[in-house]
Amino acid sequence: MKKYKCLAVVAGVTILAGCAVVSADENGIEIRHSSENNILVQSKADKHCASFGKKAVKVQESTTVDTYLFRTAISTFKCVK
Repeated sequence: MKKYKCLAVVAGVTILAGCAVVSADENGIEIRHSSENNILVQSKADKHCASFGKKAVKVQESTTVDTYLFRTAISTFKCVK
């Protein structure tokens, strides 16, 4: 039984950690994500902007939207030198 609880926790964390790129270019990136998941989002933006030799700066986060199971938001980052 303990094995199944551990598996359920791992599956839940994996689902909450997910994020999707809405749009991206050399000037910035918009990412849809779980509203509780800001660390992974910043990391994804940092990697994107680093590919252009720039740093990611968060400029906006949309209001939180409740879906069936999750609260989601869209964070906008600007890539700056």
